[in-house]
Amino acid sequence: MASNIPKFASFRPKPKPEAVVEPPEVDRPSKRSAKSSPRPEKRAKPSKKSAPAAQRETSTRDVYIVDRKGDLSNLTYGALNRYSVPAYRHYGYGCVMGVPTSQRINRDRTTDQEMVLTPAATRRQERILTSKHVGRENHRSLRFVKPIGDTQLRDLDYIALSSSTKRKRDSDSDSDAEGNPGNVDYRSIEGKVDSSEPDDPDTKYESGTELDDAGSATTQKNSVLIRKTRDHPHDLQGWLEFIAHQEAMMAIGRSSFELSTSDKRHLADVRVAIYQEAIQNIGSDQDSQAKLYAGLLAEASLIWDDAKLSTKWVDLLAKFPKSLDLWTRYLDFIETNFVNFKYENCRATFLKSLKVLQIGAAGLLPKTYLYIMLRLTSMIQQAGYQELALAMWQALLEVGLLSPGTDENRGRKSLKEFEFFWDSEVARIGEPGAKGWRNFDADDDFSPVAGPPSLAIRNRSGPAYETFLESELEHMNVLKYPGRTTDEVGEDDPFHLVLYSDIEGILETLPQETPDLMIVEAFLCFCRMPTLPRTELYQQRWWMDPFLCHESPRAGQQASTSFTQIFAKYSDCPINHFQMTTELLFDQSFSDKLGPIDIAFVRRALTLLVANVVDYEIIGEYLLALELKCFPTEVFKTAKQLLKAHPASLRLYNAYALVESRRGNSAKADLVFGAALSMQQSAIPFSIPGSLQLFCSWVWEALRRGERNEALWRLLSSKGEVPKRSGGEEETPDQTVLLRGTSVLTDGKERALLGQDYTSAIICTSLLALLAYLSSGQRPESALQLHKKLSTWFNAHKLSHTPAAELHAQHIAQFLIYHTTHAPVVKPSLIRTTVESLITLFPSNTMFLSLHAANEARFSIDDRVRGIMSNQLLRSDEHSTLASWFFAIYFEQIRGEIAGSTSHSVRALFKKAEAGVGAHSPALWRGHVLFELEQAQKEREKRPAKKPRHDGKKRKDETLLEESFRRVKDTFFEGLTKLPWCKEYMMLGFTHLGDLLGEEDKRKVYNVMMEKELRIYVDLDATEG
Repeated sequence: MASNIPKFASFRPKPKPEAVVEPPEVDRPSKRSAKSSPRPEKRAKPSKKSAPAAQRETSTRDVYIVDRKGDLSNLTYGALNRYSVPAYRHYGYGCVMGVPTSQRINRDRTTDQEMVLTPAATRRQERILTSKHVGRENHRSLRFVKPIGDTQLRDLDYIALSSSTKRKRDSDSDSDAEGNPGNVDYRSIEGKVDSSEPDDPDTKYESGTELDDAGSATTQKNSVLIRKTRDHPHDLQGWLEFIAHQEAMMAIGRSSFELSTSDKRHLADVRVAIYQEAIQNIGSDQDSQAKLYAGLLAEASLIWDDAKLSTKWVDLLAKFPKSLDLWTRYLDFIETNFVNFKYENCRATFLKSLKVLQIGAAGLLPKTYLYIMLRLTSMIQQAGYQELALAMWQALLEVGLLSPGTDENRGRKSLKEFEFFWDSEVARIGEPGAKGWRNFDADDDFSPVAGPPSLAIRNRSGPAYETFLESELEHMNVLKYPGRTTDEVGEDDPFHLVLYSDIEGILETLPQETPDLMIVEAFLCFCRMPTLPRTELYQQRWWMDPFLCHESPRAGQQASTSFTQIFAKYSDCPINHFQMTTELLFDQSFSDKLGPIDIAFVRRALTLLVANVVDYEIIGEYLLALELKCFPTEVFKTAKQLLKAHPASLRLYNAYALVESRRGNSAKADLVFGAALSMQQSAIPFSIPGSLQLFCSWVWEALRRGERNEALWRLLSSKGEVPKRSGGEEETPDQTVLLRGTSVLTDGKERALLGQDYTSAIICTSLLALLAYLSSGQRPESALQLHKKLSTWFNAHKLSHTPAAELHAQHIAQFLIYHTTHAPVVKPSLIRTTVESLITLFPSNTMFLSLHAANEARFSIDDRVRGIMSNQLLRSDEHSTLASWFFAIYFEQIRGEIAGSTSHSVRALFKKAEAGVGAHSPALWRGHVLFELEQAQKEREKRPAKKPRHDGKKRKDETLLEESFRRVKDTFFEGLTKLPWCKEYMMLGFTHLGDLLGEEDKRKVYNVMMEKELRIYVDLDATEG
């Protein structure tokens, strides 16, 4: 019966213990012999409980597994899952021969000039990019010292390792050395380790003088500036230098020059205190006080609240009502203050500034008036009131350029007459059939201007936000021009009809002596067009102003190999900055989409101006370049009309020849060049206006076709007639002819410099350099030497940073591009050194940056372009411009991940730009939002939809996708707080982000537009109803 009872495992009899075989006794050595004999290797102690034989066999079999399925990651990813592969390190990784193993090479701090050794950490070290304390790290650098020993050691065939520190072989010493090499047993004869000396006997700590040379120089300069402000308290420049130097004081002891947000606030706190002290000691000079107050409020904007800033601004403008700098900064504050911004209040503040500045002692300067006009009309247009903005420019062009009467009373004629012209509702400048106020006759019969096309009737039964978006966009596209009382479309919109009273304020403050071309250039800047080919100081301020730039960064997609294609790719930066020339103007890509302004409107306005303005040549040249790109079928007709009206204009002949050249009619272009050059009747070469530019274009036309010998002969033929060569086309000119041609160009250069005609002097120098280059067997050094002489002349006359010097630098870049693309042998180092010197002088010129990037494309591993941008262009907010940041972002986008660029690096550049000069740039914020949206869409495409997990938790790819779309929303709403006046930006929430934002978020955007009094055509509540 007992056999039928089941036996459970707990009732089974225990196995008999195996017989333990006692090892044979071994004579134990004495303590003295144990120290002298080698120590045996440690062996693992046998377990007290030995596993059964069956269990040992099973564990042995488990070591070897036959995998018949393979890794499932191969089906998912096409390769092994890299996240599941552990990271391996070679034994001795980071160690240095002759140095204790406790010291490892610090890869983060080691540079190409010094090697930093740090103790091997027992825990994982923080990464530099993610560490929050990277700027506060404090470490002492080590330097190797030359040992003092026998000179015979130099002749040995081996390296003698240092033996000054006794090595300990026991396990306790080994583990202690690994954990903390500075701990020494208290019974050791070495005594306590001196913490002031490094562990490695072959190294020494850098002395304080050697380590802190930069810091000591900075503090010494700070002391000098403090003494200077105390000895000369009325010196404004001394105070400004002292305030600017505080940023360098903040950077002492930091491994990075970048300041965090808290650091910037602390720096602002320090500077505010210095500004207040300077204001108390500067004296009664009004200009000095105004400059100090302007700087004070610029720094205080980081630490004061909006209410305190508003109160301070009102007090300052009451104290300094005629200060242009304070008014400009106040307008920035009013336009960008998200909490208190209201459209009507902002517009009234702009108009008030014009009236107050006009009453000042110096009056309202034309360039100041036009800049404020640009800012005002740009704000009005971006807020949605595009009819009013365009009407202001129509009135300004009519009064300033097309008013009846003589030039003396132009613009001062009774505004009552212009009011009658405006209220007559005839066609105005830019509209079809417009003749201008000058040709207006009240007794003439005129046909009414055609109104806007009718609007489509929307079905309100669809989704509310989709209906709102469609109707709003249609109204924005249809209601572009100022309305008339006879218009049937938009008659119920109170903002569509623009009355004379709406534009009277800007006409009353128009300065009487405003130049024609300055008004035209301001109008082109408002229309987002390239500038006229002139060298004026105000051009950079207008076109590079963050409030007036309207392009967005985009990544290039084309693959290219040749230098010309690579340079063209980098030159395709969305915002370019350089001194405009005639050749560059005809190479520009005029955009068909100018926002609310139609390109046909600009063409009609220029056509009317070229027939009624004194400076017709440059406007006609611009008109031909515009039609060449946007209206190619009309350009020949326009050119013939211009030449028929002005048959002696060599500048218009040059423009027409460039049109033929860009259209591929090179032979026709040569005929035009030759016929125009033969019109010179003066005994002095190039004395007729426009002849030198025409001659230069003629020479470059041969170079573009690759005819170097023909170009050389053209350089020697100032009359436009190349002598017949008896020796054939390959015959070269002799020395007599070369000397004669060199003399002609040299004399022209000297005459131009004496007459301060710097543009002509630059062209003559460029032609001299080409002559030396082509006649010397394409040696670039001979040409660069001639350019260097002119640069030295500019520097000696304190003109090295003027627009003329920048134009000369562009001619050097043009020569380098030709040399790189046509010379049989090119030295990249020569191009690099020359272009880097140009970038140092003009860091915002995108032509130099593009040339440098194209030259370094073959050496991408060196990353010199990144280095020069981070070290020179983008370090200081005072010297960096929006063009520099746009190029840095564009360059980072097109480099690709293989070259080291990632979405994180591009995002970091966006954030740095938005923290500085681009904080209130609509173009930059729009580009950032579209970039984040593009990255989120890429994240979605590479992570296809999968079934949810059974445990309800989110997968890692789902988390990453959510983070990418959350970044899009965060960036959009952050930009919305920086651009409270910009309806164009806010509409991104309904257009590009329509599928991303929910109804609640869209409602928030709509409420913000209503709160800020922006133009809304369609009532969302009525759409929902």
